[in-house]
Amino acid sequence: MDSGSGTALNKRVMLPRRLLLGLGFAALGGVPRLAEAEGGSAPSVAPTLAHDVKRILDRGRLIVAVAGFEAPPFVTTGADGKPEGTDIDLAADLATALGVGLAFDRRARDFDEIVDVIARHEADLAVSKLSETLDRALRVRFSQPYLVLRQALLVNRPRFVKIAKGREPIEVARDAGAAIAVVKGTAYVEYARRLLPHAQLREYANWEPDAVGAVMRGEVVAAFRDELDVRRVLAAWPEAPLQLRPAILADTRDPIGIGVPWDSTQLLAWIDLYLQSTAKLLSIDELMARYAQAEKAGRRPD
Repeated sequence: MDSGSGTALNKRVMLPRRLLLGLGFAALGGVPRLAEAEGGSAPSVAPTLAHDVKRILDRGRLIVAVAGFEAPPFVTTGADGKPEGTDIDLAADLATALGVGLAFDRRARDFDEIVDVIARHEADLAVSKLSETLDRALRVRFSQPYLVLRQALLVNRPRFVKIAKGREPIEVARDAGAAIAVVKGTAYVEYARRLLPHAQLREYANWEPDAVGAVMRGEVVAAFRDELDVRRVLAAWPEAPLQLRPAILADTRDPIGIGVPWDSTQLLAWIDLYLQSTAKLLSIDELMARYAQAEKAGRRPD
C-alpha cells in the first residue's frame, strides 16, 4: 500500500462517493458492495432490473390470473375455448408493451380465488374486473383503478313497496334482518358487511341465475352488486320493470384495478405508468355495449 498524506486523502474522499453511488443503485433495485479498503477491487455490477420485472423478461412470458368463469364483458370464453373480453385485451396489451408472450391461469372459480393465485406468487398479475378492497389489499398490491363503478341494489319492487314506508332502498337494506343477496367470493360480501352491518346476508353461488332469481322470487329484498350488472339485468329481462327496481348508490365506489403480488413493486409502478400513459380504457356506456354483445353470444356473468 502507498504511504503519504495524498493516499490518506483519497481514502477519505472516495468513501463518500462510493456511498452515494450505492444509494443511486439502490433506486434501481440493488446496492453494489463497496470496494475493499485494502484490496482496492472494483465494486460488483449492480442489477439494472428489479427482480419482479427481470423474472418476467427472463421467462419471456407474462402469466396472468383471470377468471375461470364467465364475467362479461371483462372475461368470457370464446367459441374456440380461449379467453376473450376487455380485460383479456388489456392483459395482451401489457404483454406486448413488455415484449413478452402471454399465458393465462384460469383455475380461479371466484374473484377471491383470483386474489389467492397472486398472493401465492403463482402469477405475475391478475386482471378480471378485480375490486380493490381493504381486506384484499392486506395480501396483495393494486394498481391505480382503471375503472370506478358505483355499488348498487337490485330491489324486488313488490316486496319493497310493502315495507318501505317512504324510505329509500338503501335505508330498507340497512334494517336489522333485511335479507340481502350477495355472490360468494366477490368483493360485495366485504362491501355489504361494511355498508349493511345489520342486514341478513345470503350468499349465492353466482349472480345469474341464483342471486337475480332470489330477487325475482321475493326471497330477498334486494341483491347487492355493481351498477353494471344491475343495469345489465334491467336491460336483459323483459319483465324487469314490473318486478325489479335499481338503486344506484351515488356516494359509493367500487374501484377496479390490476393486482400483483405484494413484493412486485417495480412491476406495479410500470403498470401504473402504462395505465396513465398508454392504455385505452372503456367508459361504462362502452362496457354496456360490450355486455350486449356478450348477451347475444349467450354469455352471462356467474
